[in-house]
Amino acid sequence: MLKHQTRALRPGTIEIPVSGAQVTPMDTEQLYRWIGAAWEARRKALLLGHNLHSLYLWEVDPAFRALYRRADVVLADGFPVLKLARWSSGRDLSAKRHRLGTLDWLPGLLHRTPVRRVAVVGASPESNAGTVARLRADDPARSVEGWPGAGWDAELEDRVVAELRAYRPDFVIVGLGMPLQEQFLARRWAQLPPAVYAAAGGVIDQYSGTQAMPPRWLGPLGLEWAYRLATQPRRLAHRYLVEPWLLARLLAVKAVRGRPATALPG
Repeated sequence: MLKHQTRALRPGTIEIPVSGAQVTPMDTEQLYRWIGAAWEARRKALLLGHNLHSLYLWEVDPAFRALYRRADVVLADGFPVLKLARWSSGRDLSAKRHRLGTLDWLPGLLHRTPVRRVAVVGASPESNAGTVARLRADDPARSVEGWPGAGWDAELEDRVVAELRAYRPDFVIVGLGMPLQEQFLARRWAQLPPAVYAAAGGVIDQYSGTQAMPPRWLGPLGLEWAYRLATQPRRLAHRYLVEPWLLARLLAVKAVRGRPATALPG
């Protein structure tokens, strides 16, 4: 591997205070360069994002925590996470540039990176087909194939893994929702073919137009969560109104006890 590729594949990290979770804040151009370097190296790489929901799961689920520790890049996907990273590191991190969710980089994926074969895993058949069609329209010379995730079970998982191995993608968008997508990646990492794997949550529904996308200007203001809550109150009320308080309590207890960053068992 070339020296410049090695540097690009090992970006600097910032540790979130008390939690011990790490993020690698990037802007879109830095992320596209990293994806290009991973593609050139033909290596298997993992791209995740941290928001308050994932920080909560990091605290309560050792398997989830282990996957995040394996990740090559963990973007600051949530405004509070970016604020914590900026406070912890003293770095000049911009909410406009460095708070990066999947919808911020997906539209440029086929224009700004060299990936040639993209797999879209997850969501309903309608949403999956819509996202596949939209990506194909971005560059008809590239190959984009989809595998819906409705009714996900062991049999469907086995079939998707086998067909991904046959397809040999460069980039895989895994949109099964959190934490199912992380559980899938952790379970089958050894069997999955070399590619960049990006956990994308509900972005397939949004990118396809099946579900309304939050206005992009809300992200830098830290208000995207309010739009999502207003449009999907039943599904997201616990995540946005209850989990932050549970997370705050977990971190407060950890801070008071003076415990080190959460360690994996065994």
